[in-house]
Amino acid sequence: MTTKNGPTTRHADARWTMKMTPSRPAAVMLLAAMLLSQAGPALAEFKPTQAKLSFVKGRVEIQRRGSNDWIPAALRSRLYPGDKISSEAEAEAEITLDDGSIVKLKDKSLLVLDRMERQRKPAAAVTSMRAMNGKVLGCVRKLASKDSKFTVTTPTAVAGVRGTVFGIFVEGDSTELDVLKGEVAIAGERGAEVLVGEKMMTTVPRGGAARKPSAMTAAQVGFMMLWGGAAIKVGSLGAAASTAWYASAPALVAASAVAVAAGTATAIAIATKKGDPPSGGGPTNIPGPPGLP
Repeated sequence: MTTKNGPTTRHADARWTMKMTPSRPAAVMLLAAMLLSQAGPALAEFKPTQAKLSFVKGRVEIQRRGSNDWIPAALRSRLYPGDKISSEAEAEAEITLDDGSIVKLKDKSLLVLDRMERQRKPAAAVTSMRAMNGKVLGCVRKLASKDSKFTVTTPTAVAGVRGTVFGIFVEGDSTELDVLKGEVAIAGERGAEVLVGEKMMTTVPRGGAARKPSAMTAAQVGFMMLWGGAAIKVGSLGAAASTAWYASAPALVAASAVAVAAGTATAIAIATKKGDPPSGGGPTNIPGPPGLP
């Protein structure tokens, strides 16, 4: 009986061990669940933030997330993830984000605020928006960390902003990116990502790749300076640095030089006042030079 029961006991132990030992796929799933449960609280620290309209000129409207109705925009209106902002002809809007970065709309433009989130520890912020049409100027503060992201999507391209002053112009089947300060990575539906540096620009056609960056013209620079006005002081661009660059630019024609000097002087003057943007008038009412985007 002993010799018979011995093997029987061993077989029973083996069957018990097989039943209690999880299979490899089950073990992998269990490990993944444990990792997700540990990562859950960290991911939960990302919380939605708000933005506000800090300047409104002309007909500007807001469509709240989940609504089909457009309502008139008012100064200091709160904006939330999922909201849409539109501006009609000769209208302008300035949006101040949670970190102080500024996004401006001009003329017939449509912007969708897809995501605005932030966490404290470790410091990180994620902002994504869609420029569906028109002109968008961004004065974005330097990203808080490598985990922070600021992206602008258009019908033909995706741009990753890294703390900069830039302009995106969406018209028809093309997107133009102008970078006044800092750098922006942009990619089209085809081809590799292209890095656009200071005072450079590129275009991205629908279904194509981002073209090789080229130097911005003096007229393009003048337009962005005049349009940006006081907002430019928020980004990494300083008035003194911009003045030195323009003073040394050999390609600057007389008319553009006057316009740029006026825009820079206005930015310096407003920078000495309180931080709140003007409620009316000021550089945002100055029309762009003829023939500019």
